[in-house]
Amino acid sequence: MTSVKSCKIVSNRLRVMTLQQIFIANLKKKRKEYGISQMKLSEMCETASNYIGQIEMGRRIPSFEKIEKIASALGIASYELFAYEIENKKSEKQKAKDYLKKMPVKVKKEIITHLLNEVKNKINVSFDFQNYQ
Repeated sequence: MTSVKSCKIVSNRLRVMTLQQIFIANLKKKRKEYGISQMKLSEMCETASNYIGQIEMGRRIPSFEKIEKIASALGIASYELFAYEIENKKSEKQKAKDYLKKMPVKVKKEIITHLLNEVKNKINVSFDFQNYQ
């Protein structure tokens, strides 16, 4: 199935994933969220005991019918196995802000002092003050 591998989705972080990789990642994530082993999910889908493991290793690509069975066994809609969530830069910024808010004032002051000293040193090195005096 070359069309699956050639279909790529690009996020704002330039991370490229094929549709198959997205499916595999979502399958693993959902299966683990529900605490279902690969073997148990294979049984629930009425397939060979190693079928889900082979899918998750990228060795097998399920048919649409099998995808629907897998989704049904997990209790989700089929499309959820193909949903691609782009990491939100705002949430990363928010995490950094939250981290800084929790940081003690003393540590914040030390960091600012250190950064200011580094900037001053870089400026002094980049300018040859003898030529300007």
